[in-house]
Amino acid sequence: MQFDRGRKIRLGLFILVGTILFLAIFYIIGSSSKLFSKSITVHSTFNTVGGLRTGDHVRFSGVIIGTVGDMNISTETSIMVDMSIERKMIKFIRKDSRAEIKPEALIGAKMIVIHSGTSDFDHIDDGDILESVESIHFEEIFHEVSQDLKKTMEIVDNLVEITDKMNQGEGSVGHLLNDSNIALKLDASVDNFAVVTENLKSLSEQLKNPNSDIGKLIYRSEMTTRMDSIMNKFDKIAANTEQATKDLSLTAAELSITATAINEGQGAVHKMLYDSAFADTLGVTLDNLNQTLIEVDKVARNLQHKKLFGGKKEK
Repeated sequence: MQFDRGRKIRLGLFILVGTILFLAIFYIIGSSSKLFSKSITVHSTFNTVGGLRTGDHVRFSGVIIGTVGDMNISTETSIMVDMSIERKMIKFIRKDSRAEIKPEALIGAKMIVIHSGTSDFDHIDDGDILESVESIHFEEIFHEVSQDLKKTMEIVDNLVEITDKMNQGEGSVGHLLNDSNIALKLDASVDNFAVVTENLKSLSEQLKNPNSDIGKLIYRSEMTTRMDSIMNKFDKIAANTEQATKDLSLTAAELSITATAINEGQGAVHKMLYDSAFADTLGVTLDNLNQTLIEVDKVARNLQHKKLFGGKKEK
């Protein structure tokens, strides 16, 4: 009998302790979730909730002021999220405050952060709708960073492969880096380039010096005058050449007209060239004229001879 009574007492104590622990845990959870505080419900619309769940925290300036309630799809591109806000926190939140979904850790649970509004607006009331802010999704950023890292590793692998080939002397660059003869040629080219640079420097100094031969051409006014005179003479020669060309063209045109007239049978020249009868007559005439000139020459000589001798006899 006493044994049964002891068992009942222990059982009753166990139940009492369990009930107290359950109530304590329930109170702690309710307190942290703001289940026992007086609250109002406000709403906000998001394009995506990104893993937000009912019961997640609502924070303002880093302080938990409420919890996330129901989430309902309003349209194909928007989701209405209910937020339970403690009444004692209403005085800090304005109607132009904005809500943003953020992660509580880099990867893990989400929360809603309410950004403070301005004093131009009243405090929020039950049923108000707050404007939402689209937050940066770290999952997408992490995915993009992963892709970029993957591409970077591929580039690094390619660079390693290229440098290995270059160290082994493969390819034009590797041959260039490992061939001593090419290095000697490059050294010679550098030396030649230094000589050319020095020559250009000397030429530049001569150009700056008015007393040098090149400087005289640039800075001396009499040299410029001479050059102008020479250029003027070249211009005159060019003008005379142009005029001579025009005269030659005119003469050629006249000769062409004359040749055309001769070919067409006009003038004495055509008869001389193409008329055989005229040519024969002209030949006879020329023979007669030649014979006449011979006779006249004989007569002139006889007269001169007679005059000379007759003059002497008269004396």
